[in-house]
Amino acid sequence: MLHATGSFDVRMTPEAQGDAPEGGMPTSRVGFLKTFIGPMQGTATGTMLAAGNPSPGNPAAYVAIDQFHGKVDGREGGFLLLHRGTIDRAGTAVLTVVIAPDSGTGALAGIEGTLAIEVKGGKHLYDLAYRLPPR
Repeated sequence: MLHATGSFDVRMTPEAQGDAPEGGMPTSRVGFLKTFIGPMQGTATGTMLAAGNPSPGNPAAYVAIDQFHGKVDGREGGFLLLHRGTIDRAGTAVLTVVIAPDSGTGALAGIEGTLAIEVKGGKHLYDLAYRLPPR
């Protein structure tokens, strides 16, 4: 597995809010634009669907799809990232982000792997663990 690590900026735009049904959680749809810096350079646009209010004592969950286009270690193309995140009442968060199979384009055709995201001091950091077929 190869690794590309760096940071990204994200701009989120609320698109829709849903009131919580009786006994349920509020829902939302948010659009986003990410700009990646480092060995993964480019932008990703996407949509997130969420339920709950991720705050102490409250569970929440989200799913998202973003479409990356740019370069990974100098190879230009694009791919889809699929997100699944949960947080329980105790505050334990689980986030899984995978590259959608066969979604790679251009010089990134055949890419597979995962993306880890960490937020430190308000800054978004990434670690893309990936494989690419030989050139």
